[in-house]
Amino acid sequence: MAMVKATIMNAAATVPTEERLRATCRREHPHCFACSDPVDGGLGLHFHVDLDGGVTARWTCPVGGESYPGIVHGGVVATLLDAAMVHSLFARGVVARTGELRIRYRSPVCIGSPVVVRAKLANEGGRLFVLEAELRQGASLCAEARAKFMQAVASPS
Repeated sequence: MAMVKATIMNAAATVPTEERLRATCRREHPHCFACSDPVDGGLGLHFHVDLDGGVTARWTCPVGGESYPGIVHGGVVATLLDAAMVHSLFARGVVARTGELRIRYRSPVCIGSPVVVRAKLANEGGRLFVLEAELRQGASLCAEARAKFMQAVASPS
């Protein structure tokens, strides 16, 4: 029986780049709901690497993404935060899956008004990564999250 050896990535030592972000996203998330074009049923998120190594995307929720009238559905907000954290890892070339996601909803997110979602690596240890994210609408912090991600083990070739 052959053993699959996991390559453990030291993400903090890897400089995040736009090229790494795009390549990893293309390879690992070709049909991602968060990244896919709205024409194809996705949210159309497009993340960019920030100068401090985090990632940011701007997005406006269309009518239809609401729960209460005029308010973005909490599950959509959770998706935005989770996607930002995944893309923060992608910018470092790390492929990992969400193991735990804790969200604090601070104020409602309004339909039709732009938001900024941002994430960054907070800590890592072996195959475990801790990330933080926030979602702002204007000057208001609407939601923040902290999550643990486990690095994916490469499948046998």
